[in-house]
Amino acid sequence: MLNIKLICVGKLREKFYIEAFNEYSRRLGAYCKFDCVELNETKLGDKPSVKEIQNALTRESADIEKAIPKDAYVIAMCV
Repeated sequence: MLNIKLICVGKLREKFYIEAFNEYSRRLGAYCKFDCVELNETKLGDKPSVKEIQNALTRESADIEKAIPKDAYVIAMCV
């Protein structure tokens, strides 16, 4: 069976995102396993420096790479 893993940085908090995930999960359930992995978001202060932002993005990208299974096809849905 095909496995699809949606990897998100941060929690799915908005109701419409949660409803959309649940709807896709219901529709795709007969054809594949559809999971959502919510990774921890790096907290930044009120006025982060460019270096702090780049460090946060580096940490988050490393977490994303760890969550991707070996031999997986990767499709970026956002920059």
